[in-house]
Amino acid sequence: MCGPTSELSAELIAELRYHYEEAEIAELVLVCGQANLNNRVGNAAKQLLGE
Repeated sequence: MCGPTSELSAELIAELRYHYEEAEIAELVLVCGQANLNNRVGNAAKQLLGE
């Protein structure tokens, strides 16, 4: 596992459910995960290129 935690708190999930439909929450999680992946790949590429 990368980072301190990969779980959402029950409070955050409840707040998300108050404002969003389940499909919208799933899309938010996927978009955040993709952004995280892009950042990690970018950081790795910089390390490989010596920047």
